[in-house]
Amino acid sequence: MDKSILYQSLLSKYCKQIVHMRQQYHLSSSNLGIVLGAGASKDIGLPNWKELVQCIAQHDQIKDLDVKIAPEGDPISNAQLLFQAYKAHMSKICDDEDRAYNRVDMKIRAQWQKIVHAALYMGTESEVEKLVPKDHYLWSLIKIIKKTPMTINYNFDDTIQRMLSATRTRSEIDQSRGYTTLWNSNVYMFPKNSVVYHPNGFLPYRITEHPSERLVFLEDSFADQLIDSMHGHYNVLSDYFTHNTCLLIGLSLSDPTLKHILRTNATNHPGIYHYYIKHVEKGKTPENEQAIADANFDVFNLITLFLTSEEISGLLELIEMSEDDFDEYVEEVGNLFKSYKYILVGSVAVGKSTAMSHFRNISTQDEWLEFMPEDMAKDPSKVDEKRIDDIDEWIANQWGKKNYKLLRITNGIHLIDRGPLDAFAFTPKGEWKNKAALTKKHISPGKSNRELCSAEIIFLVGDPYTMASRAILSQKDTDAEKLERQQNLIKYVYSTASVGVRTLDTRNKSKAQVAKEIARIIFMEDYEEAPLNKMLNDFLNGSAPEPVDLL
Repeated sequence: MDKSILYQSLLSKYCKQIVHMRQQYHLSSSNLGIVLGAGASKDIGLPNWKELVQCIAQHDQIKDLDVKIAPEGDPISNAQLLFQAYKAHMSKICDDEDRAYNRVDMKIRAQWQKIVHAALYMGTESEVEKLVPKDHYLWSLIKIIKKTPMTINYNFDDTIQRMLSATRTRSEIDQSRGYTTLWNSNVYMFPKNSVVYHPNGFLPYRITEHPSERLVFLEDSFADQLIDSMHGHYNVLSDYFTHNTCLLIGLSLSDPTLKHILRTNATNHPGIYHYYIKHVEKGKTPENEQAIADANFDVFNLITLFLTSEEISGLLELIEMSEDDFDEYVEEVGNLFKSYKYILVGSVAVGKSTAMSHFRNISTQDEWLEFMPEDMAKDPSKVDEKRIDDIDEWIANQWGKKNYKLLRITNGIHLIDRGPLDAFAFTPKGEWKNKAALTKKHISPGKSNRELCSAEIIFLVGDPYTMASRAILSQKDTDAEKLERQQNLIKYVYSTASVGVRTLDTRNKSKAQVAKEIARIIFMEDYEEAPLNKMLNDFLNGSAPEPVDLL
């Protein structure tokens, strides 16, 4: 497929997701994490787990042991059967000297390592350059891996390392081999780029180049690994998924440790989401696409992308692409956004700031740019009128500055606390036009023609009595009746929008559930902007009248 057509097709389907991954990748210190499974290496001849076990079963030292494995059975269970049979056989024929010095187990595991190695690399090329014609997307990954601090590779092979070595510049060749390989938890001793971490163990093409002592390939080793994760020994992986937006490639989600870590992180961090590529064959329509996407989202905080090998390569190229080139392709598709702005609105103490705190892997903006005046926490009826005017001026000025920042945002996903039109819910009867004029003055100061930045509105609705209790802890002077009135006014303000406003009822929902629903709007739903500047002008010219019955 022509690259231009490929890029446009991908952007038409997954523009928002691609923009988010680019946002994370192009930070000064990349926050895009890469997690690889067996499927990532399939095109270059490396086997998946099922095929690997079948190759082991046909090895000269295994095939005559009369072990019957189920061809369609669990590969981990089959591998355990093969290993136990091999271990029993070797234990019978070992030398007495080995028994005396307790070297039997080490010899068995060393030889088993060689058997797995032979099966692993049976169908691949020895020279990395010969892999290029066979590979669809690993080479596209190399530029990304070079910039990212660490890559997680659940495979045993060193294909990524050999590619990193082969793509070094002349100056890089003089400085290092181009990567660091780890399989234990000493990751934090290597604060550098191009670290490849193998949590299941490492078995390089040249087996003498320091393989790991253990390969997590058998049922007992998976069980031990899962126990280790519960005792904190796998904090490295958990930390990785907490502090990065990860792209999972070539994984089937069958690894019990990976599933445990993903589920734990989804529970502990309901606002952090990762991307999972579900490989599909070219020309075939994925079965149960929506059900799979919903299940992965709800259980593992994964956003599922259904892609062919060619599309995976195109996706990686779009992520790594320069800003100018990316802009060109987005423009060619038309009707796409490069920046997605979501504004959380709602009454005092409805939980906006708490919800915001869950979203660590998108850009967030606080309610105010400076410390707010102390009198803002008081009941307006108890504040001097002159002081009220000063507060109104301060709020309008804050939104003028905040709006200027929002107008300059050209890419990424952004979550903003409190909307520019919320102020009308705190404005007395007969003053709405004046409030609109004041806001307009600060949004478009002097001779500027700035408009109020459009964004999608997420309106949080809460129980007034619950909010009143929260307000006490926030040192806010209010009550349930005033909060209900305030909530109804905010509802009216944003009901004047023709599109771009979503209502999220938070009543009887935990903080995690609220974060989850906000995440679904951001990551899974189509983006629509509310015409905030038009709404402001409507209040200014009277097209949107004051809600007299609510004031």
